[in-house]
Amino acid sequence: MIIKNITIENFQSYYDKQSLEFSKGLNLIVGNGGKGKSKLFNAFYWVLFGKIYITDIGWCSTDGLPHSAKFSMKRHEFINKKALFDAKVGDDVRTSVHIELEDDKGNPYEIERSVSARRLDNKDWQTESAWNVSSNILKVSYDSISGTKVKTDILATDTINELFPDGIRNYIWFQGESLDTLINFRNKDTLKAAVKHISYFPYYEKLSEIITKSKAKIEKLESAKIRDNNKSDKNIKGLLSTIDNLRYKIESEESTKQQLETNISKIQIALTEDEGRMSGLASFTSLVDEYNKCELSIQKVMNELTDLDNFQRKQVPNLWILRGVTPMIEQCKEIIKNHTEEQNTVPEKKYLDNPSRAKLEEILYHDKKCFVCGSDVLEGTAAHDWILQRLKEQEDYLREMEDYRSNMEFTKQFERFIGSIQDYPNSLKISLDSIEKQYSDSEDRMEKLQAQKRQYLDKKRRLDEQIEEIKKKYGVNPVQQAQHGQNVASAIKASRSSLEREQRKLSACQETLARYKADLRSAEKELEKTGSKTGTITVSETEWKNISVFLEDICKRVQENARKDLLHKIEERANEFYCKFTKHDSGYKGEVKIGDDYSIEFDAGLNTSHEDRKKMSIINAMLSLNQEAIGTFYPFISDAPTSSFDFETTHKYLLGIKDIFEQSIIMTKDVDVESENYQDLASQSKVSRIYLLDSHLYCEEGQDPELHEVSTEVKPLK
Repeated sequence: MIIKNITIENFQSYYDKQSLEFSKGLNLIVGNGGKGKSKLFNAFYWVLFGKIYITDIGWCSTDGLPHSAKFSMKRHEFINKKALFDAKVGDDVRTSVHIELEDDKGNPYEIERSVSARRLDNKDWQTESAWNVSSNILKVSYDSISGTKVKTDILATDTINELFPDGIRNYIWFQGESLDTLINFRNKDTLKAAVKHISYFPYYEKLSEIITKSKAKIEKLESAKIRDNNKSDKNIKGLLSTIDNLRYKIESEESTKQQLETNISKIQIALTEDEGRMSGLASFTSLVDEYNKCELSIQKVMNELTDLDNFQRKQVPNLWILRGVTPMIEQCKEIIKNHTEEQNTVPEKKYLDNPSRAKLEEILYHDKKCFVCGSDVLEGTAAHDWILQRLKEQEDYLREMEDYRSNMEFTKQFERFIGSIQDYPNSLKISLDSIEKQYSDSEDRMEKLQAQKRQYLDKKRRLDEQIEEIKKKYGVNPVQQAQHGQNVASAIKASRSSLEREQRKLSACQETLARYKADLRSAEKELEKTGSKTGTITVSETEWKNISVFLEDICKRVQENARKDLLHKIEERANEFYCKFTKHDSGYKGEVKIGDDYSIEFDAGLNTSHEDRKKMSIINAMLSLNQEAIGTFYPFISDAPTSSFDFETTHKYLLGIKDIFEQSIIMTKDVDVESENYQDLASQSKVSRIYLLDSHLYCEEGQDPELHEVSTEVKPLK
C-alpha cells in the first residue's frame, strides 16, 4: 500500500488548503517544536479513523472529545483558529482531510473526512457556545469491476477497516511517546500482543482451534450414530454414556485448567514485579536513607529560612528602621557638648575698670590727650579710634550682662533639660549598636542557611541522578517504593499465598484430567472390545475422528515449532535493524535477545537511546516479516520516533529506516537542514520527499502573535 498525497483544510494548525505529495521510500517531514508535525500526524489518523492523539490520554474521537482535570477540549477546538476567527455570524467553516492511496494491487482509493462549524451570535469566538459543530462525514471512493463506488459512514468505515485492520494500526501509526506501551522489556505480554497483531502466526492458532473444535463435534456425532445403531445393546449404551460423560468432564476440566493457568500467569507477573520492587528496596536501602535524610535537611533549612525571613520582616517596621541613624546621634551628642561648653562661659570683663569709662570720655572729649603718654587723641587719629572701640566693647559687655541676668531663670531651666538628656546619645548608641549586631547576625545566619540549602540541593540532585539510573536499569524507584514497602511486602505475601492455592488447584485439576483421560481410554477400549464382537460400533464419523486426532497432534506440534521459529526470526531480523541503527555508535550497544516465552532480555548497561532503538528494531522486524509472509505492505508513519536521540543518532536511524519499508513517512525535529547529515539524507535515492514545516504569521513584524495569527506553512525541500 502506498499513500500518494494528503490535502489538509483548516485542520488544527493548518489554515486554508495545503497538500503534501508522497512517494515510495522515506518521506521526511522536518520541523522544530510547535511547527505542526503532530498536527500532520493527527491529520493522517483523523481522516482514516476520526481520532486525534492527545498526550497522556491517547487517541480520542473528535465527535466526543474528553473533558477531564488533565485535559479539556471543546468540539470546535481542533478546527483552525484563524479560520474560526475570520468567520462572521452565520458563516460555515469547513475542516477536511483528503487522502489518496493505492492498495497492493494498484487499485486507487480516495478517502475524505470533513466537518463544518457554523458561527453563532456570540461575541467571544473562542467559546463553545459560539459554534454549532456537525458530526464527522466520511466518504470513500474507489474503482471496481462494476465502476467507481462511493461509500459513506458505516460502509466507508468497513472499507477502511479492510485496508487497515484494527490490530495493526498502533504499530504502523505510532507516536514516539507511546513506544513503551507497544514494546516493554519488563512485560513479555506486550511482545505477545504485538506478535498476535502484526504477524502471520495467529493463523496457526486459528487452525489448531478449528481442528480441536471440529474433533469435539465429530466425537459427539460418532457417539450419536453408534447409539442409534445399538439401541438394544445395554452394554454399548452404558459405555457410550460413560464416554460422553467423561468427555464432558474432560472438556470442563480443560476449561478450568486453562483459567487456572491464566490466573497463575497473572499472579506470577504481579509477584515478579513486587519482588523486583522489594529487591530494589533491599539493594538500595542506604541510598534511600541518605535521600530521606537529605530531604529532611532541606526541609529543616527551608523552615529556618522561613522563620528567619518572618523575623526580619517583623523587625523592619519596629527596630531595624533605626538602622543608619548612628551618625545623626553622634551629631546630636556634639551639639549638646558645644552648647554646654558655651553656657558654662560667663561674659568676659572687657577692660571695664582699666581705664574706666569716665576716664576714657574725659580723655576723648575734654583733655584731648592721653593721661599716660600725652599723645593727641584728636578725631582721625589712631588713638581716637582706639578709645571709641574701647567704649563700644564696654557697651556690648554691659548689654550681654543685662541679657545674661534677665535670661538666667530660663537658662537654668534649659540647663536642667540639657543635663537630663546629655547621656541619651550614649545610651541610644548602645541600643543602636545592639540593633546593628542583631541585623548583622541575622544576615550572617541567612547567608549560612542559603549556603547549606545550596549544598543540600546539590546533593539531592546527585541522588536524583542515581535514582534515575536505578529506574532505568531495574525498573524501580527505590524512594517511592520505600514509602509503600509494607504494602508491597503484604502484596507479595498475598500473591504467594494465592499462587500456592492456584497451583494446588492446578495440580488437582491435572490429576483429575489424567484420571478422566485414563478412564476415557479404558472406556473406549472396552467399547472397541465389545463392538468387535458385534461389529456395530464402526461408523463413518469414526474415521473422521481419527483423522482430526491425528491433525490436532500435528497442528499443535507445528504451531509450537512455528511460534519458536517466529520468535527466533524476529530476534534475528531485529538485530539486523539494530545493527544498522547503531552502526557508527561507539561504546557498549548490546543486542536483542528474545526468549521462547516472549520475554525480551533487559540490558541494564544500555542508555535510553539504545533501549528505544531496540524497541523500534523489534517492531520494524515484525512489520517486515509480516509483509513478507502475507504479501501486504503497509506504510510506516511515525511522529517523533527519535525524540530520545541526538542529531547523529537520528541520522543513522533514518538511514536505516529507508531500507526497511516500501514507504515510510517520518516526522521529526531532530534534523538540521543546514548540516552535512541533511545533505547526505537528501542525496539518498530512497529518500524521496522532504518537507519543512514552519510558522506563518498574520501579524505585523515584531509583534507577538495572538493564537489565531499563527498557522503551519509547508515548504517542499525535495
